[in-house]
Amino acid sequence: MQPLRRLTQHISMKVIFFFCLFCVLARASDAQELECNVRANLERIPSDSRLKLRGSGSTSFEQIVQNYLNNHRWTTEDFGEEDRVVCDIEFIFLSADIVQSPAQYTAQMVVSSRRPVYRSLKPTLAFRTLDANVSFSFDERQLSLPHNEDIYGPLTSLLDYYALVILGTDFDTFSKQGGTPYFDRANRIARRAQTLGTFKTGWQTSDAAGINRAVLIDELLDPRYAPVRDVFFQYHYDGLDEFYRDPVKSRGQITLCIEKIGEIDTRYPRSSIIRRVFESKYIEIGELFKVAPLEERKRTYDLLLKVDPSHKQSYDTYITLTP
Repeated sequence: MQPLRRLTQHISMKVIFFFCLFCVLARASDAQELECNVRANLERIPSDSRLKLRGSGSTSFEQIVQNYLNNHRWTTEDFGEEDRVVCDIEFIFLSADIVQSPAQYTAQMVVSSRRPVYRSLKPTLAFRTLDANVSFSFDERQLSLPHNEDIYGPLTSLLDYYALVILGTDFDTFSKQGGTPYFDRANRIARRAQTLGTFKTGWQTSDAAGINRAVLIDELLDPRYAPVRDVFFQYHYDGLDEFYRDPVKSRGQITLCIEKIGEIDTRYPRSSIIRRVFESKYIEIGELFKVAPLEERKRTYDLLLKVDPSHKQSYDTYITLTP
């Protein structure tokens, strides 16, 4: 369900509906914000390293990280159980040095989060990224991870950063620039990791040809890219959330969003934030427009190929250009 706490921009039937629902079915407001599923792919590291990470039940790397993300209060907002942001994090371990104490690891992370769509049973993918430059230490003897955003930790700072980016992205879909407080906190974590961190891979703006955590948070807070965040809100609030009422008008709003992003991309090409918008939305856009009238399909297809050519194969599959 779409939570009342985020519907603050428009006086509409959506607000009235959820106000009534909240009054009737109010729950305790002290629930944590994230509902994160954590997976660890250990296939590429030696068996003795796998044993250290698998632990036993509640002491496994997966469970310890999941508890850290799901059991902490990240905001001062009122979240009920139905409000929690559903997300997935997969660690794909690439190497392990268990001679070190604590053991040191390199990995890739696939991070994604979903957001409910008004009057739809199908959520929308709000954020997705592949972080290919992850390194940290982990002591398999610890039963939990300490939380303090103001202190750098090779693993905890990484988790704090993505938790706040996920929350900021979620808030951005319900109100214009609503995620800024969380992006600000993620930015402070990134700066601390750059200066104090012992595992700096992925925290430097030069890492991975600019596809890294530092550049992402820089762009999310860069005034030049503020219009991208505004369009992201428009895509969800005026596009997806209104689809049940008027699919034609909603698709028109989404096409307008793609056009606006294209204009921004012309001024500031190869941006990390625009790349990640389409990484999360390209399949959804294809599905939405595959049933559109031919002229609408053609116009949207042409816009997409200009701003997001990397997903041309997917667009070709969904958006046919014949009657």
